[in-house]
Amino acid sequence: MSPQRKSDRHEIVAWRTRLRPGHEAKYSHTHRSIPEAVATALRSAGVISWRIWRDGLTLFHVIETRDGRDAMGQRMAALGPIDPEWDELIASMLDHGDGSSMMPTLVWGMDESGQFTEFGS
Repeated sequence: MSPQRKSDRHEIVAWRTRLRPGHEAKYSHTHRSIPEAVATALRSAGVISWRIWRDGLTLFHVIETRDGRDAMGQRMAALGPIDPEWDELIASMLDHGDGSSMMPTLVWGMDESGQFTEFGS
């Protein structure tokens, strides 16, 4: 999905990442509960919801933000490192090779106001 907006600032985006082989169970177990400091920082940066699905080594994230992905990223960057140990743990499980992380393009969507194929249409 490309960005979907419910208002001028509200945004929903999809993001795909990949795990390194052999880290599937550990990643799922680790995400049973993220550190409260990280959750609090994400909320304060404008995250309304963040869901992660796993299919084999592929992770699908759907992130809903109050003020858009860019604003969320800027706020998180301004906070600085929240939990370096957590960041290192997650990074150790992810594939960082070419094409392992990307934001897919929205093909089709529908909400209470109707159908859409991309932001603004």
